[in-house]
Amino acid sequence: MQLIKIRDTASKFATAISRVLDVDVMIIDSSFQRVANTFRYVDDPPPVRTNSITGHAILTGKVMVVSDLTESESCKGCLDKAGCCISQIIAVPIHYEEGIVGAIDLLVPQGKHSPVFDNLELSIDFLERMAELLSSKLRNLDDYDKLSIIKKEREIILDFMEDALVYANELGEIVHWNSQFGALFHLDRRSEGTPIVDILDHPLIREAVAGHRQFSNQEFAYSDGSVSISGFLSFRVIQRNNIKYGMIFLFKSTDSAYNVLNDAPQVRSCSTFDSIKTEDPAMGAVIMAAKRLAVTDEPVLLVGPPGSGKSLLARAIHAYSDRGDWPFVPVDCRNFSPDYLEADIFGAREGGEDDFAPASKLRIARDGTIFFIHIEEMPFYLQRRILALMKSRVQADRSARVPRMVFSSSSDVLRLSSEGKFDEELGVRIAQNLIALPSLSERPGDIPILARSFIEKYKAIYRKDCFPEPSFFQRLSLMAWSGGVAELERTIERVVRNSHGQCVDSSSLASLLPGGSSGSPPLEEVMTLQECERQQILKAIGRFPNKDDAASALGIGRATLYRKLKEYGI
Repeated sequence: MQLIKIRDTASKFATAISRVLDVDVMIIDSSFQRVANTFRYVDDPPPVRTNSITGHAILTGKVMVVSDLTESESCKGCLDKAGCCISQIIAVPIHYEEGIVGAIDLLVPQGKHSPVFDNLELSIDFLERMAELLSSKLRNLDDYDKLSIIKKEREIILDFMEDALVYANELGEIVHWNSQFGALFHLDRRSEGTPIVDILDHPLIREAVAGHRQFSNQEFAYSDGSVSISGFLSFRVIQRNNIKYGMIFLFKSTDSAYNVLNDAPQVRSCSTFDSIKTEDPAMGAVIMAAKRLAVTDEPVLLVGPPGSGKSLLARAIHAYSDRGDWPFVPVDCRNFSPDYLEADIFGAREGGEDDFAPASKLRIARDGTIFFIHIEEMPFYLQRRILALMKSRVQADRSARVPRMVFSSSSDVLRLSSEGKFDEELGVRIAQNLIALPSLSERPGDIPILARSFIEKYKAIYRKDCFPEPSFFQRLSLMAWSGGVAELERTIERVVRNSHGQCVDSSSLASLLPGGSSGSPPLEEVMTLQECERQQILKAIGRFPNKDDAASALGIGRATLYRKLKEYGI
């Protein structure tokens, strides 16, 4: 740190010292350059050299005092001695951290008497205190520079975040925001100090500022005509030693949240047509039909028995289309109340068919794909709302932000329509692009192919070093697989997870199949189906702390797992 950076402060110090002691004061930095000089009595003091009095003070870190320069050993060899007008000098080094950054000189010209040398100890003590004050000024500047660097680094880091973030003080007044938040709410430097509730008037924001109650990922939607945001809001209070210093709000848009989920490696890797393992001609024809429809915006209906791969094919259609970089939003129409399903699809607020609430699945998927799973389970009045939406989009501008619709069903929707169990017009419309997936039992040649793929997948997950014998695949091919590919995958996962050696053969399946163990359990050990389910859920969440892994092990969706946990009071 150089004294030149505080030249103005050093000049003020020099002037103040000169007035108090009635002598000239010169402040020199460690490169022997004058930073400040009062020039009250000495118009042109000699230059500072390494072998001068001041030079010795800077190089040695010691106070140098010369009461008579004519008698000083340091001055005898001075090149500037002949023209020197100084008779007395005190040089006090300026210490900073572990070095010397300069010195303060008191200069008494020839022919002048100064009381400074009458009480030398007091004068030196005063100068040393002045040197310490200059050092503290350097330290403050250094700290400020470091803080500026930290602040700049913080801004770079915050701007690197995809989510919008704002920091407010303990009163809720905006102090700092990242570029995402600034762009979203049109902020500039004049916005500093503005109450956040004036920028974003929302009940969650008001409650957070008033009550300082922290929360994470609360569903959030806000629109005021010029700004529209939907997604999830998190709030944290910044405090230390029970003293609140401020608060942070983090906004994650629904688009961002779904993109994170869709971009997860395990999702991305199984979201393409290449991830569908098959050598079956019928399944190959299914993939070709799906590719032809994927490049259009036409609605598609996927029909097949449970576990036939409808969800995987829907993701592949989305990834293959020009919407692949936008959200893929699944909606399960089964096991939810009509009111909940309606709010989930269209949003909770009232409005026309085009007026979706910010957090609705239709709005989240507006540039991507919305996938209605088990469409046959959707209530009639919601089927008609979907039909009305599809009709309104027929004449829409292709540039409009409209989700592409893919449907799946385990039943024949045209037959259901004829029986009055499905809206006839919607059934006819979506069945125009119908793709029927064969069951796994209809393509037995794919069972070993799929099994090998699943074995490799779960060997990596569970860090197992096992390999299957031919008898293992023979046994798999003889099984019915009513649950399709999903059931096969769950079975392979359990086999790999439970394997203790390198060999996996037909006996590895015995304990997983009905009748695999000898004998039957005593009557008193028979449990109800609900208790069996509860015990299996407890076992899964005990083994897998992550709820997604637990749901996968149970062969159910995450939402279903949470519903079961609530139902059983777990």
